[in-house]
Amino acid sequence: MITVAILGGGFMGASHAANYKALGDRVRVKTVGSRPSTRAAAVAESLGAELNPDLDAAIRDPEIDVVDVCLPTGLHRQTTEAALAAGKHVFLEKPIALTLEDADAIVAAAEKSDRFFMVGLVLRFWPEYVELRRRIAGGELGRPLAVSTFRLSPPADWNQWMADPAQSGGVPVDLLVHDFDQMNWLLGTPRKVYARAPHPGHVVATVDYDGAQGIGEGSMAMPKSYPFSSNVRVLCERGVAEYGFSAAPAEDGGNIGPSDAPRGLRLYPADGDPVTVPVESTDPWGPEIAYFVECVEQGRAPEQGTGAQARLALAVSLAAAASLESGRPEDVSA
Repeated sequence: MITVAILGGGFMGASHAANYKALGDRVRVKTVGSRPSTRAAAVAESLGAELNPDLDAAIRDPEIDVVDVCLPTGLHRQTTEAALAAGKHVFLEKPIALTLEDADAIVAAAEKSDRFFMVGLVLRFWPEYVELRRRIAGGELGRPLAVSTFRLSPPADWNQWMADPAQSGGVPVDLLVHDFDQMNWLLGTPRKVYARAPHPGHVVATVDYDGAQGIGEGSMAMPKSYPFSSNVRVLCERGVAEYGFSAAPAEDGGNIGPSDAPRGLRLYPADGDPVTVPVESTDPWGPEIAYFVECVEQGRAPEQGTGAQARLALAVSLAAAASLESGRPEDVSA
């Protein structure tokens, strides 16, 4: 049995907690490390875990095998380095960090340790995105030429720190990092980014790749009446693949709650009729958490959500943020 400490008792900590619990006797969450709050107490109670505001004690606890970090992004480096130094495996929520310096330090610490490290790039486990990647890699629609995405949300009002770009990185780092990671996964090495903000909290970014291009629209400025909505569309040499999603706000805070959006990936081949590829409906954090637990159980390093993948997605995000400041295209840092 793997013993886990979840650091953070907010929306994401609660999401992770439910999926550890779903793994039954393979996992025991011993500690929820968080300042006392009604929500954090409810998360701990749901797991039969202790609520402990002393994060250092949770990290040092000899019974803990895995530290799951769901803390504000500015705390990612110090917490991850401390957990790895204490001999713990680390699952770290995205984004990996706020700066490339911190991201590189986290990756270096993970490489130097003998523990496993993974970043929560959850779209790599979202069933429709997994199927999209499989179809593109299989070549049935030909080479991908362009990826267009949007990720649109009302303002983050379920905590205070996410609304502060200095703490969250703003839309490019906290929100669009998901879509930049998908573009990298599908199109290769990003070269240059040009981003504009037609309204505060609403960003449109164009990313240049070798022989391909991605366009991402991200917003934390939609009206509260607007459902969280995301979409990915890939234009290939011999057709198009597309997936759209929408959801009501979470009742206990957060922007993704119940969804009645149609499931499945839509394929539009150049020489045939449209096809809907059905996928199993699931909470995407479920397969992500299960994958990391399986890696720890089997003693193999994760191949998805790696430090390098998370670092590259952050590099695109930071280039987009720099472009917003400069008003011109910016190179993606290697």
